[in-house]
Amino acid sequence: MNILVFEGGVIAPNKLGEAQAWLSDNDADLRSTAPEGTTYMGVYSPIFSSSKYPTEVFLVYSVNNYGDLDQLAGASGSRFGRLLGEWDGFLDDDPSLKMSKVLYKSLTAATVWGNE
Repeated sequence: MNILVFEGGVIAPNKLGEAQAWLSDNDADLRSTAPEGTTYMGVYSPIFSSSKYPTEVFLVYSVNNYGDLDQLAGASGSRFGRLLGEWDGFLDDDPSLKMSKVLYKSLTAATVWGNE
């Protein structure tokens, strides 16, 4: 089973260039230090979107199963967790901005209800 996780946030407009430079410097480290069962895929910025936040970005990773999410949650003290903490420092802390987290499961592996 493959699950994609999208964690959305809004970069503070005055930190956009700094965030991009930090990510360029740390992207490979994020990939190599992800916990077992987790594949860090990158941080993505929409090219066009219906979102009203032009600096919204999505940190994307995949996990093999739901148990890997527990491994990921327990990684806060690891190098990967510390890097994610640094990354969070670029996100706007305005409480009116909603952060998002979405899990996508392959449709071929998903449970379908109601169309037996």
